[in-house]
Amino acid sequence: MTSNEERIRAALPGYDVGQQIGKGGCGVVLSGMHLRLQRPVAIKQIPPQFADDAAVRRRFVTEAQLMAAIDHPHVVPVYDYIEQGDLCLLVMEYLPGGTVADRFANDGFDATSAMAVALACAAGLEAAHRHGVLHRDVKPSNLMFARGGTVKLTDFGIAKIVGGDDTLVTRAGEVVGTPSYIAPEQARGQQLSPATDVYALATMLYQLLSGVLPFPPGEDSMATLFMHAFEQPTPLTEAAPAVPEPIAEVVMRGLATDPTERFGTAESFGVALAEPAADCWGANWLAPVGIPVIGADTIVAAATGTSHPSKTTGTPRQTTTMRAVPPGLHTAPTRRVRPAQPMPRPRVELADVGRNDVAPVQKVVKFRSPRVPFVIAAVLGLIAIALALVGLGSPPRGGDLQPGTVTVAGLDPTTVDRVEVDMTKPIPVTVTGVPGDTAALALDVLGTSLGRHQAPFIPGAPGLTAEVPSPVNPYVLAGNVTAELRVLSGETPTATYRFGIRTTQPGLTTAVAVATVVLTLFAAAYVESYIRVLRRGRSRFSGSFGLPLSAAALAVAVVAAVWILLGREPTMATVIGCAAAAAAAGIAATIGAMRIGRKYRYRRSRRAWERARR
Repeated sequence: MTSNEERIRAALPGYDVGQQIGKGGCGVVLSGMHLRLQRPVAIKQIPPQFADDAAVRRRFVTEAQLMAAIDHPHVVPVYDYIEQGDLCLLVMEYLPGGTVADRFANDGFDATSAMAVALACAAGLEAAHRHGVLHRDVKPSNLMFARGGTVKLTDFGIAKIVGGDDTLVTRAGEVVGTPSYIAPEQARGQQLSPATDVYALATMLYQLLSGVLPFPPGEDSMATLFMHAFEQPTPLTEAAPAVPEPIAEVVMRGLATDPTERFGTAESFGVALAEPAADCWGANWLAPVGIPVIGADTIVAAATGTSHPSKTTGTPRQTTTMRAVPPGLHTAPTRRVRPAQPMPRPRVELADVGRNDVAPVQKVVKFRSPRVPFVIAAVLGLIAIALALVGLGSPPRGGDLQPGTVTVAGLDPTTVDRVEVDMTKPIPVTVTGVPGDTAALALDVLGTSLGRHQAPFIPGAPGLTAEVPSPVNPYVLAGNVTAELRVLSGETPTATYRFGIRTTQPGLTTAVAVATVVLTLFAAAYVESYIRVLRRGRSRFSGSFGLPLSAAALAVAVVAAVWILLGREPTMATVIGCAAAAAAAGIAATIGAMRIGRKYRYRRSRRAWERARR
């Protein structure tokens, strides 16, 4: 026995608490027996990780009191509720008949049975709505059969107890619960109303009548949310041509994206369903089904074709005004429909996530325009190019030598901007007034010394002279470069000076130029590839890292190209600044491409489903 079950037993001394019989979205479900009444019960626990929140506990007490006040044959009664610290328990009627989802999957429903389930659900929802309680999670697995076959709605108010007025999703974007029945306003994080439950009920009835959902199964929760929020469902007459058209029209109105275009109450939806059922199948269609519809006089009257003062319109419905019955539709259909696609299951349950792992849907699921990220990416890209052209800082210059004490290739590097040298020949160096026996010459590229070569000084007039071999091959590196001259006495430097050189060989013929072209092509190809796959909703993980890195590599290539073509020698600050700006542009482009990809992925799911149906 777990410590949690021990706490539950201690909190319910008047009950014989049995074993765990389930673990659903609401948490642990235990069987039990009221000791004095000998009444079997189901005990549901709000997940402790949520129940330790004071706001959740306040909502638990409020919603539990409201649920306990609902007395209706199609709503599972709440017998008791317990709130002790982070322990929140609901004691409810034990329903042994299984769920509508189980019966649908195992036995299937004919059209009349599916309609009876929907009418019973509408009656239960109407009773709850009149008590100010929205269900928020109507689906086949939340409808259960009592011993006598009566359908009862369960898990009322659980979503509100935990999430308040918000639909919860994980920060990774997975919907908590089953998003296949979610109303558009829930997917958008907008205000809910009784029409929200009507939408879910219409979705469920659509599924029971056709075997499929109004929208194809998405690749992930976000795909499903997007379709419910912004797409139009497939007409029921296409998914199930055998369903009478008047009934199909009512179901599709219940699936309207705009809640103001749906039925405003569950009762009006039930009446609108029941009237064409009586018209098409006759006044006695409900009796043989074996699924009673009780506690809703207006719905039952509409289903049986009898006159009853309408609570939704205020006028009696006369049987003489029923629409003409199409030939052949008086006989109720007997073909059972089973799921033609896997039944939706929650990807994430409340019991499996922590309080800090979820957030309101409007904070996580934002179908934003990609325009702003792409504009930001373009601006940052232009900044990176501008930095490459203008440069940040200057290469290091100067050192220990004074004007008039040194010449390189016949020029005093302390007095000119750059010394022109031929990299195919030794470079003459003359030093006056500085002790030393060796001249060492190297190239300084971004603070890194390359190709240090040295030659001994030969004493003469006017000073010490050396012919130093070129630091690097002219086909490796040429153009405007920083050189570093060291005067050595043995191994000890006696003077150091950094100055600029300009080679007589063009930089375009070097290995650096070839490498720059290759880097540019590869980086540009990777940038385009990552944007393309992200826009198609693929490789989101690798693309989110690869695109910024490829953009940074492209910026480095641009810096090198400016160096080779325009002679602007780069600095480390320039390279870092350009790479950082380009990487930021890549991040912005990633966000924009992923926004496009999200919509592309959702639409691809729907197109694939539509092709499969042809």
